[in-house]
Amino acid sequence: MPALFCRSQVCKLEPSSYSIWGVCEQWQRPRALDVANQLSSGAIASFSPCELHQAVGNRTLWIIGDSHVKGLYYTLRCFMMDLWEHAQGECAASSDAALQTQLELTSLQGHPYNTPPRCLHLKGGSGRICLVHSPIGNYLVTEEGKEPGTLQLLQQHFTSPEDIIYISIGRWHANNCLGIHPSYAATLEAVGSYVQRGVAQGLLPQVLWGVAPHDHTKCQGSELDFAVPACLPASEGGYNLSMSYEMVSLAHSILGRHGVPVLDSYNISMQLHDGHVTLPQSIAGIIDCLHFCRPSLGEIDAWKITQAIKALAGQPPAAADKQQQQQQQQQQQQGVPHTCVAIEPLLPLPYGSGDRGSFRADWAYDAWGSPYLPN
Repeated sequence: MPALFCRSQVCKLEPSSYSIWGVCEQWQRPRALDVANQLSSGAIASFSPCELHQAVGNRTLWIIGDSHVKGLYYTLRCFMMDLWEHAQGECAASSDAALQTQLELTSLQGHPYNTPPRCLHLKGGSGRICLVHSPIGNYLVTEEGKEPGTLQLLQQHFTSPEDIIYISIGRWHANNCLGIHPSYAATLEAVGSYVQRGVAQGLLPQVLWGVAPHDHTKCQGSELDFAVPACLPASEGGYNLSMSYEMVSLAHSILGRHGVPVLDSYNISMQLHDGHVTLPQSIAGIIDCLHFCRPSLGEIDAWKITQAIKALAGQPPAAADKQQQQQQQQQQQQGVPHTCVAIEPLLPLPYGSGDRGSFRADWAYDAWGSPYLPN
C-alpha cells in the first residue's frame, strides 16, 4: 500500500487536490518549460528515464544535501517511477540497522526535519538512487579524531568506488539578508580536499557538486520577510545580489581547485521567481520562496546530473590499478541486487488547510540563527 500510494499520489503532480507538497500550479509550468528548453538548444526535451537508468547502470547514485536535494529526490522518484521496484517500496540505505541509524544520526545532527536515508532500487540490475538528507555542511567531513562525517561514513561503509555522489548544500550557510556565513567556505574546502584525496587513491566515488539555487525570499532590512503575497523577482527582493553570486563563485573556485566538477543551475533558478511553492502546497503554512515546485528546477538538475555521469563514463579512478578496475567492471556487469529493508515512504504533505497562514513551531534555523522553511 505505501508504494502504491507513493506512485498514485506523490507522482500525480495534480495541483487541484493539494494532496502532496510542492506541486506546481498550472500557471507556473510554462515558464519552467521555457527555461528548460534554453538548455542545449532544447536537448532536455528528449531526456528520458531510460537515459538516466542507463547512465547509472549497476551503480548507486547518492544524492546528498539539504532540502533542495530532498526535493530532487521527489523529482527522481517520480521521473523514474516505471523503472524502480514499487513492490519493495523505499529501502534503507543499508540492510545493517546499526549502520542505517548511524548514517541518519551523522547526517542530520539533530536537525528537526528528520528524513532517514533511503534508496530506490532500480529494475534490471543492482542500480540504486539513494537520498542522504544532510542539511548542514559542517558535518559532511569532520576532523581527524572525531566521529566520521557523512561523506567519511559513506566511504567507509556504504559506497563503492564506481558509484556516483552528488552533493548540494548552501542555504543553511547563507541567507539573503545577512550574507554568507564563514562555515560555507570552510565546508567547500573540507569537502574538496577530502574528495581530491579519496578519488586519487581510488577509495571514493566520483563526486559532483551542485551550486545552491537562488532564494527569492524577500528582505526587510536584516530580517527575512515571509509576509509577501508572492515571490518577487530577484531585483525586487530588497537584498544584494552580489552575495548569491559570491556563493556561486566560491563553489567554482574552491572545488575547482580540488578537481571536483561543479554543476551550476544558479542563473536558471534566479529566473524562476514564480516557480516556488504556493501557499496551498506549502508545509510551512506560508508562501515558500526558498523551495521550487515540481515539475521545475528538479527536472533540470536531473538532466544535468545525467549528462555529467555520461561525460564521466570513460574516466576510471585515478589511482586504481588494472586488477581493481577489472574487479569493479565485473561487479557492475554481474549486477547483484542489494537487499531491501523496507522503510516508511517519504510522503510530504501540505501543512493543512486549518493551519495555513501561521508559522510552524518546529522551524529550523540557519547558521545566522534566521528561520528557514521546511519541506
